Amino acid sequence: MIVHKTFTEQTTGLTGQAALDKREKLREKAEEFIANELNDEDVVNIAEAVMTAGGLFSVTIWYRKRELA
Repeated sequence: MIVHKTFTEQTTGLTGQAALDKREKLREKAEEFIANELNDEDVVNIAEAVMTAGGLFSVTIWYRKRELA
């Protein structure tokens, strides 16, 4: 089964390095989730989205959820 987890942060009002730092911290959260909760081979896709109208930045991890036997 393929499932996903999304990490989102508000970035309204941030510009330049402050905005980049906030995005990088969110990427690090996603990396920690992968390292602590998943096997690398189960990651199917990682997508980033910037929603300028709402001032949001998100990272979505799509991964294979293994069924327990």
